[in-house]
Amino acid sequence: MTKKKQKKIDPNARKRKYFGQISYEYEKNADPNLTEDDFKQSVEKRIKELCQNDDDVFYYIYHDKDINEDGTPKYLHVHFVIIFKNAHSYQSVYNALKISRQENLEVVRSSIKACRYLTHRNERNMAEGKYPYSVEEVIQSSNGNYINSIMGKIKNHSTEKSEDGLEVDEYCIELSYLISSDGLLPQEAKKALFEQFTQRTAQKAWNTNKRTFEENRLEYIQQEFEHMSRGERNHNGIYIHGLGNSGKSFLARLIAEQHDRLAAHVPSINKKRFDLGSGYKGQKTMIINEFDASCGMAYRELFQILEPDSANQLSSRFKDAYIINDLTIITNSETYWDWVDAWFPKKKEYHQLMRRIRYVIKMYHDHQNKLNIELWYYHGIRDLKEKSKLQFQRIKDWMLDPVTKDSEPELTMLAQDILSEIQNRQFNPKQIKKLP
Repeated sequence: MTKKKQKKIDPNARKRKYFGQISYEYEKNADPNLTEDDFKQSVEKRIKELCQNDDDVFYYIYHDKDINEDGTPKYLHVHFVIIFKNAHSYQSVYNALKISRQENLEVVRSSIKACRYLTHRNERNMAEGKYPYSVEEVIQSSNGNYINSIMGKIKNHSTEKSEDGLEVDEYCIELSYLISSDGLLPQEAKKALFEQFTQRTAQKAWNTNKRTFEENRLEYIQQEFEHMSRGERNHNGIYIHGLGNSGKSFLARLIAEQHDRLAAHVPSINKKRFDLGSGYKGQKTMIINEFDASCGMAYRELFQILEPDSANQLSSRFKDAYIINDLTIITNSETYWDWVDAWFPKKKEYHQLMRRIRYVIKMYHDHQNKLNIELWYYHGIRDLKEKSKLQFQRIKDWMLDPVTKDSEPELTMLAQDILSEIQNRQFNPKQIKKLP
């Protein structure tokens, strides 16, 4: 069809719908004695031998009137659409049809669009002035109906099946289960529908089931909250300190993106109002930028939000929000100790806060304008009062160029490294340093 960026292909992926092209020029280069008639007979044989199931459907057409951009005629080639009864691996189709390169074979979601391309009957082809081939030139299997295929006529959508052999209603039930039990996202369910069924069937199923899918998502969040409430949270806290233009918010975002496909929930915050649950959609990461004791939250409430082992029902203003994150990232321009001290006007409960935020990332520029990044870890296992500050160890550091718009690949690798350190961190009482 139209040229587009080639997606990464899994050769073992099993799909039902394929669109492709076979070029006479390519095969004649390999066999100079090959005639056009020989080429056509060979193509017919390959397609029929591949479509062994009586319910397999194929359409193909020879293009001999296409024009290159420079006005010269294109060589003879054939376009085909194959809709298998049972899924076939990409590699098996590629080999059986002797496709010359991956760009000439693709998996398609909509067989309607692919079929329309055979005769250049989609809007883009017509707008580009491509030669309109006759419907009569399309060669089809005995069970094929090219007119219905390009019109999208489906007498009974329930007879259409997914690659797993499920009709659309059964498939939606399966998606509902995956959303409520395994955390599949509603938008991922929508994408799956359009990959498995024709556009018309998928859209109808999505319109019918969208609200159910959203309710299933809420069920999943509530179930996760209940699990976490019983001590299954395993929450980590990170404090990122850096002055302006150090890249702390940038790094926080990249850590979130590497941690969870939903990226981060970033609650709204100001000096008078802190709304933790507004807009929350079950993200596993929460980023709270420029968050400090002046937000009006009591430190006991902060302890609940950051509790490592369990989720707790928060104050009444959060009663409708089930927070199931397992990573909270706080960014601030204040040093860690200034930030910690501000939470405790009287009794300094250092250990209780630091056991909830065990990781501190310091970002600063040195005299050569290099960006230094240090990762510190709190080893404390009991309350040592003021001496709790001695229970920090610098576990890793990096030196990078100053952050620019082109820094994302480098910082993404750094984010992955930080998450790996957090995941693999083990207590080592022999390496303890004071955090300056």
